[in-house]
Amino acid sequence: MVSFKFVIRWLIPALAVSMLVAGACRGSSSDESVSDLPDKANESTVQGVSLTPFDGSDYDPAEGLMAPSATGRDLLTGEVVNVAPIGQPLVVAFFAHWCPHCQSEVASLTEWLLANKLPANVDLIAVSTFEAKERGNHPPRDWFTSEGWRFPVIADTDSLALADAFGASSVPYFVFIEADGTVAFRLSGNLGPAQLVAAMKRLAGTSI
Repeated sequence: MVSFKFVIRWLIPALAVSMLVAGACRGSSSDESVSDLPDKANESTVQGVSLTPFDGSDYDPAEGLMAPSATGRDLLTGEVVNVAPIGQPLVVAFFAHWCPHCQSEVASLTEWLLANKLPANVDLIAVSTFEAKERGNHPPRDWFTSEGWRFPVIADTDSLALADAFGASSVPYFVFIEADGTVAFRLSGNLGPAQLVAAMKRLAGTSI
């Protein structure tokens, strides 16, 4: 007879792996500087040192390291967006327009925000990555607009400089950055509004 403890010990890692393969997987990132890598289409640039790819394990070597930063134009407003903490912690969320898990995450969050609010002491910026014109919900700008997305969102470069720099190996993917620019922790897979809010409160060190 299979014990309950055995099932739990097997099930939890399996669920973690299933979350990690929620979207496109990519090769390894470089530890070298990735400063000023321009993209002709969306003018995004990345500065700093790349984080190691996130594999979902309990030990994350990126925690405590300085996160890279980026600059790009908001797909929804055209304004310049700086992907770096400005006086308070920051969450950088990576989504792919064709990924069903990303579609679910964006839809559930925007619906939840009709009656609720995210913590005011943490900023949220999205990155549209792994773009594929031949796949669904293209272009990403139309998808975010149709969902009623309320936060800045910039496009990754054609070479996926932002995904590589922040260590995204699957989507949805979230990097939680302290106000001083260091990585607090990273999460992958569908979080849902409740878990995202809890993680943002953990990042801010507050219960509100």
